[in-house]
Amino acid sequence: MTRQRLLSLALVLTPALLPCWGYRLTGTAIAQETSRPSGVTPSVDSEDEPVDPRLSIEFNRRYQDLRSGSPLSIDWTLTWDGPRLPRGHLDVHVIQGRRVLGRLLSRREIVLTDTGTRFRTLLPPFNTEHDTSSPLDIRAFFISDVGVFPLGERSLRIAGPLRRSFVVAFCEPWQQASSPEELLFTNSLNIEPLVHTAYGRPAMFAGQRLVTTYPARIYPADVPTDPLWLCEFNVLVLLPDGLRNLRRNQLESVARWVDAGGNLCVFIDGNMAALQVDFVNRLARATAEHPRFQLDDDGLPRFRDGPARLHKGLGRVVIHQDSPMEVDFLVSSDWRTSVAFLWNRLRETHDPTAQPVPTPPTREGGLEPGSAQPKAAPSGSGPNTAQPTFSPPGDAVLQSEVKWRLRSVNSLVARLTPDDFEVVPLWLLGLLLIAYIVVIGPVDYLVLGWLGVRKLTWIVFPLMTVAFTLLIVWISHEHMGTSGNVRQLIVRDIGDGGELARENRFDLHLVGSHTTLATSVTRGLFTPIDHRRFLSNGTARSADPFGSGHDSTEPSEYIGTIPVGYTALQDLPQWSPQVNRVFRIAPEEPMPAFDWDSVEPERLATAGTARSRFQIAVQQVFGPRSTAMLFHTNQAARHLGDTSSVPLFPESPRDWFTKAQRRGNRRWTSTSPVNGNDHEPSDFLRDACVRPSRGVFRAVSRVAPHGGDNFEDLALLDPTDRGQWLLVIAVADGDSLLLYRHLYHDRPTAESPTTSQSTASTTSPR
Repeated sequence: MTRQRLLSLALVLTPALLPCWGYRLTGTAIAQETSRPSGVTPSVDSEDEPVDPRLSIEFNRRYQDLRSGSPLSIDWTLTWDGPRLPRGHLDVHVIQGRRVLGRLLSRREIVLTDTGTRFRTLLPPFNTEHDTSSPLDIRAFFISDVGVFPLGERSLRIAGPLRRSFVVAFCEPWQQASSPEELLFTNSLNIEPLVHTAYGRPAMFAGQRLVTTYPARIYPADVPTDPLWLCEFNVLVLLPDGLRNLRRNQLESVARWVDAGGNLCVFIDGNMAALQVDFVNRLARATAEHPRFQLDDDGLPRFRDGPARLHKGLGRVVIHQDSPMEVDFLVSSDWRTSVAFLWNRLRETHDPTAQPVPTPPTREGGLEPGSAQPKAAPSGSGPNTAQPTFSPPGDAVLQSEVKWRLRSVNSLVARLTPDDFEVVPLWLLGLLLIAYIVVIGPVDYLVLGWLGVRKLTWIVFPLMTVAFTLLIVWISHEHMGTSGNVRQLIVRDIGDGGELARENRFDLHLVGSHTTLATSVTRGLFTPIDHRRFLSNGTARSADPFGSGHDSTEPSEYIGTIPVGYTALQDLPQWSPQVNRVFRIAPEEPMPAFDWDSVEPERLATAGTARSRFQIAVQQVFGPRSTAMLFHTNQAARHLGDTSSVPLFPESPRDWFTKAQRRGNRRWTSTSPVNGNDHEPSDFLRDACVRPSRGVFRAVSRVAPHGGDNFEDLALLDPTDRGQWLLVIAVADGDSLLLYRHLYHDRPTAESPTTSQSTASTTSPR
């Protein structure tokens, strides 16, 4: 009889244990087996290993200060003095304080010679906000067939989260002690006076150096042939001697960087070759029939209608035929206007006739006393008037705004989170807890009493505890386990002639088990993003929203040659979302045959025939799951089509844990009416197009691209320039989102009667 009752008990417990038997408690998945060259185990402790006397090292980097959020170039020359020429590869460690931020293992074989072997690579941007008091240390080793040779350590200065640093590069063939005139010229390109004026305080009372500009001098031979290397700089200045020494592939690299959003200043003087003449004419967007830059009979340059301040692609170009070392030139209004134009100063304060322009620095580096004045609010009012960006002056306001971060990054993470990810509902966890209490309480007492074996409670109790534990873990994996499909946000920015100027790709990886992720990158910058630091406005790191108990993704390891071709390895914790960014300049991607230049954005601002024809053209070229938006000044985005078929970004990211919020497409876009058919834009989309007027963006509208993790180089539109319009076409590609953006300059501010009555098509597929 007792045996039959025990059999009945086993039959009752079996269904509860069956789901757990098929589940593995631990698992490690490797996305892709990647051959890893041999190297040295990274360590935060610096070991005083003497450099082999046969090996001498020359650091070719001539500036130590890094631009905020930019990549890091490494340029070394290794010279060997020995009987046998060793061959091998490099192992580079990036360390800050007590943290290893990353590692690069080069696959390219290097042979050391007595004439010197040059090694150049580009490290992606690193998040250095964990320890703002420590520099960035670069430690390298040469792994050869005859042994391991330490190459020493190189320290670089970095700006923490409470500061912003900018770098202006000066290309010139001479590297010597700077004269007072050269210092004046260098200081005249600083961004600090623009920021200080925007905050209504004179720069002579700067106090803490929250915003700083550093000069970088580079030889013409060091100008890269890959535009990604130029992402270290905000502004590039080509002096006459530097311009003359650049080769064709270097000039092409500079032009592509400008198209992607770089800022270039060119000085022309003296004899020039036809190659440089063609380059300047290309920058000036001149035609062969009407060139702006020519050579006279003596071979000397003659620039027509100078100086030139031009938009080229997403960037800006200033061309001067003046001597930059003349004091009269540095104090001229032409040069001051050019400096403001190069830094993308807000149009609201860009016009020197409307606003006082800061005077150039003195020989000591500061402004002339009393030259900077508080910024006045623009005149005019109405719904279409750009909102002023004035705030109370003072260091406290600037300090609080420099450390401010985007608050809408959580909506990006919510948009990229897989649909099959769902946090276990609290009601289900509560039900399981009640069931557990009932089983180990009255059920245990009554059933074992009925069987007459209450002494077995010391076996049943731990058995039930293990069974319910496995059951809860299994249910958690059923809810939170994902299929592994990666969602993407791809932002493609269109330059002149409909060419693809740059591409930003954001991937979110969320895995149900501990995984080693391998990402292959070709001609691009790979940057891991710790999105959790954007979830609050303070400097403290926010808690893991998933409650996984993991800190963050381990530092990335790069194998190969950056940025030509390499593999990034990441150790992904379980249930911890990781956002990665891949930035490329002028990628060779197929583009839809759409005529961007024929679009007249000011005609699309109001409903009518022009907008209807435009909607039809967009549907024909980009497909049925596409829509368009128009950004202008500080107004809400105008939706030029139906957004129900294109999931954008969620309105309430804090509700992203519910499956209904993730699967309901109509709830991803805003539906609150503004000005008739217009809709309030989603936060991240607007922040990615129009940067909020905080920090340096109170003075400038955008910065040159860098591919970093602070999202600052995504913004394009100047909200104070009524002649700028930003057209965004969104395409749903499965669960991913593809955004095409095109910025229009110097457009009419209002429709004319003839324009509004015209019925011609605004755009058509090519």
